[in-house]
Amino acid sequence: MKRVLMMIVGVALTMSLTAAPQNIKYVKATDLSLLGKMCETTNPYHRLDVDKYPDFTKSEANLLKMSSGLMVAFKTNSKDIYVKAQYGPASTWNAYAPLASTTGFSLFVKDAEGEWTWAGAKAHRVAPVKENFEKLAEPLAVVVGMSGEEQECLLYLPLYSELVGLEIGVVEGATIKPLENPFRHKIGVFGSSFTHGSCASGTALTWPAFLSRSTGLYLCSWGMSGNSKLQPYIGDLLGEAKCDAYICDAFSNPTPKQIEERIRPFIKAIRKHTDAPIIFLNTIYREHRNFRPAYDKREQTRIDCVKRVLAEVENEFENIYFVDIPNQTGTDHITSADGTHPYSYGYHRWAQAIEKPILKILKKHKIK
Repeated sequence: MKRVLMMIVGVALTMSLTAAPQNIKYVKATDLSLLGKMCETTNPYHRLDVDKYPDFTKSEANLLKMSSGLMVAFKTNSKDIYVKAQYGPASTWNAYAPLASTTGFSLFVKDAEGEWTWAGAKAHRVAPVKENFEKLAEPLAVVVGMSGEEQECLLYLPLYSELVGLEIGVVEGATIKPLENPFRHKIGVFGSSFTHGSCASGTALTWPAFLSRSTGLYLCSWGMSGNSKLQPYIGDLLGEAKCDAYICDAFSNPTPKQIEERIRPFIKAIRKHTDAPIIFLNTIYREHRNFRPAYDKREQTRIDCVKRVLAEVENEFENIYFVDIPNQTGTDHITSADGTHPYSYGYHRWAQAIEKPILKILKKHKIK
C-alpha cells in the first residue's frame, strides 16, 4: 500500500511539474523583434524563400527553412518566460545533434555590465518527427524565477528545426515588448555544418553566435550543413541581400576540383550586386585525421588547394580576404564531438581565433 501511495505521489508531482501554468499569457514572436535574417521571407522563421528558386536542391531548401541563427529580441519584467512552438516537416535530428540545439531554445539576458549572459535553456525530450509534433507544441519553461526587473532578452531559436509558429509566454500582468536590434551593421555569413551549428550543445553556442555577442556585430547566418559548396546561385542571393560584409566558411564541404571551378563564379555572383568585403575562412582541423593517413592526406590536399587558390583570387579581385588561422579549435584534441564537428567549446575557440583578424579587416572598410 505504501509503495502504491508513493507511486501516486510521484505521478502527481510529475504532472504538476510538466503541466502548463494557468497564469501565462502568450504573444506572437512576430510581434517582437525577429533578428538574424538576411532577407524577408513569407514564413518568418525561414531564412530564405527557397520555393522561389528552382536551382535549390531539396536538401539545400530544407536547410534554409530551419531557424538556425535566428533570435527573438524583447524586453520583459516577467519572472518566468515560456515558449510554445509549432514544427514543420523540414525538421531533422541525428545522434550527434543534441535535442537542446535541434529543437531547443536558449535565452541570453544582458547583465549589469552590458554583457549577454546565459539565463536559461529548454527543449522537449522527443525528436522533431511528425508523430511528436503534438508533444513539441506543449509549452516549455525556458526560465523560471527571475527577479521581476525589466530585462533585455535574446531568445535563440532551434538550429535544425523548421518552425511554422512561435509564441513567447510571460506571467499575467508582466510586460513584454520588442527590443530594438542591439547589434550593428549587417554581416552575411555563409557556411557548412560548422556554421549551421552541428553538434553545438545549445542554440546560442555556434561560432557565429559567439562572435556576434563578443563583437556586437549583426551576423545573419546561412549555415547549410554539407551544402556550402560555393554555388554561384547562392552567391547571387548573398549579393542581393546587400550586406555590409560577408564571412564565408566556404571550404569545408567542396572538393578541390569544386573549389577551383566555383570560387570565381561565386565571387562574381556576389559582385553583381555589391563590392562589400568578402572574408573567406579556411576549414578547421578535423579529428578524423588522427591515425588515418589516407583521410589526413585528403584533408591536407584540400587545405593546400585553398591556400593556393585564395592567393590567386586575392590578387584578381578587390576586397577579398583570406583568414587562415591555424589550429582555430586548439591543438589539444579535446573539442571534437564526432571527429568532424566541434562541440560548443570548440566553436567558442574558433570564434575567438578569428575575431581579431576579422575586426581588423572590417575596420579597413569603416565597419566597427
